[in-house]
Amino acid sequence: MKKTSQTIITADQFYTITAASGKVLEVADFNTENGAAIQLYANAGEPWQQWNFVRAGEGVYRIQNRFTGKMLDLVDGGVTDGTWVHQWEGAPASSQLWVLEPTNDGRFKIKSNLAGKCLDVVGMNAENGARVQIWQDVNGDNQLWVITEVKEKKAAAPKAEAAPKAEAAPKAAAAEKKPAAKKPAAKKAAAKPAEKKPAAKKTAAPKAESKSAAKAEAPKAESKPAAKAEAPKAESKSAAKAEAPKAETKPAAKVEAPKAETKPAAKAEAPKTEAKKPAAKKSTRKSSK
Repeated sequence: MKKTSQTIITADQFYTITAASGKVLEVADFNTENGAAIQLYANAGEPWQQWNFVRAGEGVYRIQNRFTGKMLDLVDGGVTDGTWVHQWEGAPASSQLWVLEPTNDGRFKIKSNLAGKCLDVVGMNAENGARVQIWQDVNGDNQLWVITEVKEKKAAAPKAEAAPKAEAAPKAAAAEKKPAAKKPAAKKAAAKPAEKKPAAKKTAAPKAESKSAAKAEAPKAESKPAAKAEAPKAESKSAAKAEAPKAETKPAAKVEAPKAETKPAAKAEAPKTEAKKPAAKKSTRKSSK
């Protein structure tokens, strides 16, 4: 028979209880209720397959399930062969007290402190779901158990995974900082075109002033001819005076006056006054007859 080292039971530590078939003791269907069955099943590392040995005296323990918190107990406190084992909430009852007897090969016999009988596999069944009971000590393999300390491998694995994530985080942060450095450069390039736009506005401003200046001068040029247009009114008055009888008596004075001829010379209406002067001479001829 293969020998194994003897496990030392310590407080606040969890263990698996393994049968000769390699199956471990568990609470059936991870049921948390009082009276849930205790059976054998393939080890999946689940908490309902792990047990804590709560010391109750010298070599005497209460065996508590990690998942449900309930104790390994004899159904109805039975002491006869074939009494099944179930779980029940902790109570100061001898039906929940168990004695660990080490063997020479490193395994244990788990005996009821009340009945003095061994924890046993019903019908020596090696299949998943095999029930357990108490039976008189026959020193058979179905009454020998390997108690193994549970090593928290699952708790250690996330820590190892957390370290690469922490290293990846600075890389991701560095990748984000690089685009941030390029963004200020893009802002400077945009600022240069903004400086050129004000320059274009300054060149356009003088053009607008030159147009307004030209418009301002244009009305002045037009206002001067308007004053000249009123001058002919004064000429019409002189023409009216020429037609008056008084002008006929003194024709020579009006013809020789250079001032009257110079004023109409600048205007296109001056020849009209000269055409009327010969008519005045005819009237003088009649008077000589």
